[in-house]
Amino acid sequence: MLQFFRHHTKAIVWISAICFILCGGYSITTFKKEGRFAGEAFGKSITFQEYNKFYRATQLFMPSEKPIEDPDLLRTYTWQNIIYSREAAREGVRVSDQDVRNEISAILKQQGLIDPTPQQYNIWLTRALHMTPREFEEGLREFIRIQKLLRKKVASLAPEITDKPKDAKALEASAAKQKDDFMKWTSALNEKAALKDYLRLPGASQEDLPPEEPLSPPSAPSPTPKK
Repeated sequence: MLQFFRHHTKAIVWISAICFILCGGYSITTFKKEGRFAGEAFGKSITFQEYNKFYRATQLFMPSEKPIEDPDLLRTYTWQNIIYSREAAREGVRVSDQDVRNEISAILKQQGLIDPTPQQYNIWLTRALHMTPREFEEGLREFIRIQKLLRKKVASLAPEITDKPKDAKALEASAAKQKDDFMKWTSALNEKAALKDYLRLPGASQEDLPPEEPLSPPSAPSPTPKK
């Protein structure tokens, strides 16, 4: 998978996902909307199109050494990312086109594509990820937005810096408290979101859902010779 992006996001994302599971971040409902929407968060419906976008992005960008093969776990992470994304939008977290371009450039470099042409870029996306540039870039944009939110929140929970050096035990306790505070914040956010997962309903329609099979790790295509 895309190791470059994951290298910078691993710790806080896994903490968040674990918190979502432990705190029970969703509920199962019998609303009449379950056939038309994937779910609901913060009192607003979530379309299958939006869910699918985050589903594919979660497959690509979650910090896992191996593809997430458990469909229930993948769905859980997808919902958590949707909640984070909506909270980031509410807080006005912005992602510029340049932010997206920088990440794409770094990802392509990690894949062995240095300064590729638009054609090479499209070929890589089609062959390796089976995605269009728009699908890939929209998913990447949302993950950048999420990471900006989480980094901001983690920084706000960091203890105040003092002139006195701390011993190892004090530093460990401080880090543990920061992690605990972050999980409490995530738990409160999930409770506020009041997620309703229509996909967990018995007999829910599978027609609009993405395939359960994880994406294959991307590999760089052979560069097209320049004329």
